[in-house]
Amino acid sequence: MAITKEAIVKASLDILNRDGISNLSMRTLAKELEIKAASLYWHIKDKQALYDLIAEHLNNEIVLPEELDDAKEALTALAFEVRRVLLKTRDAVEVFAQSMPTTPSRLKAVKFTLENLTKYGVSDKNCLIAGNLFNNYVLSFIADEHRAKQFTYTPEEVTAFTSFFGEQYQYSFDFEEQFLYGLRVIFAGLHTE
Repeated sequence: MAITKEAIVKASLDILNRDGISNLSMRTLAKELEIKAASLYWHIKDKQALYDLIAEHLNNEIVLPEELDDAKEALTALAFEVRRVLLKTRDAVEVFAQSMPTTPSRLKAVKFTLENLTKYGVSDKNCLIAGNLFNNYVLSFIADEHRAKQFTYTPEEVTAFTSFFGEQYQYSFDFEEQFLYGLRVIFAGLHTE
C-alpha cells in the first residue's frame, strides 16, 4: 500500500471512529497502515502534525455559507455546518482542540467568522475574543451532544433527574433546538459590548 496523506487520514479516521482518540498513536496508526512506526515518520513529522492533518481534512468538508449577506444568518449556518461535519467523526472536537487553526481551510473559516462578526457589529478590539467565544461554544456543544448521545438513559430517567431541581425545569432531547438557543444567547450578548 502506498502511504499518502489521504491514506494516513483515512486510517486515522478509522481508528478514531472505532477506538477513540486515546487509542490514536503513531504506533497504532502505523499498524493500521501495515508499516513500521519509523516509516510513518517519513510521511508525518509527529502527532501534532497528524492532528493538524486530520483537522484540515475535516474542515475541508465544511461548506462556508458565503452566499448569505446577513452576518447572523451566515454565522448560524456556519455553526450548524461545523456541527454537521464534526458529529460524523468520534472525538473530532478533541482533534480540533489539539491543533492550531493554521492550515488553509481552517484559516479561511477563521477569516470568514471574523468578517461576519465585524459585519454583525463587534468592534475590532473585541472581534478575536468574540470569535473565540463563538468557536468554543460550537465545539463544546458538539462534544456535549456527542457524549449525551452515548448515554443509555431513558427519557423517564432524565425527567426523574431533572425534576430533582424542580418541576419548572425541563430538558429537551432536541439538540438542534438547544444549539440554536445557545447561538441566540451569544448573538444577544455580542450587542452588549
